Amino acid sequence: MKSFRVNPRSLKLLFLTVCVCMLLYKPVLCQGPVGPIALFIRTNFVGDPVIHNKVTWIFDPYVGIRRSKQFVALNGDKGERLIEKLGLGIDGREEEYLLRQRARDEGHLGGLNYFLP
Repeated sequence: MKSFRVNPRSLKLLFLTVCVCMLLYKPVLCQGPVGPIALFIRTNFVGDPVIHNKVTWIFDPYVGIRRSKQFVALNGDKGERLIEKLGLGIDGREEEYLLRQRARDEGHLGGLNYFLP
């Protein structure tokens, strides 16, 4: 009868493989938390299951054109009325701030002295 000799290197590799499989093993019926090593591998190497879900989005490529026309009608070209509204604040004293801004900007060309003669 022939004797069978096991390579110690392959035995170590088999042992490590079994250990990793035992750490990653999670019964299907048990919905409890996964072990710390399996959680580390899942979050850092494989990724959360949410990342791998397929998602479909209803997308209209022409909505930007429609909304840009609406934005210009509401806030002016380049949003100058929007910038003015944001500068007035939200504390209920918008009219007072608007009068101060208009008095400050009187005689300026777009708020700049550079272009005046």
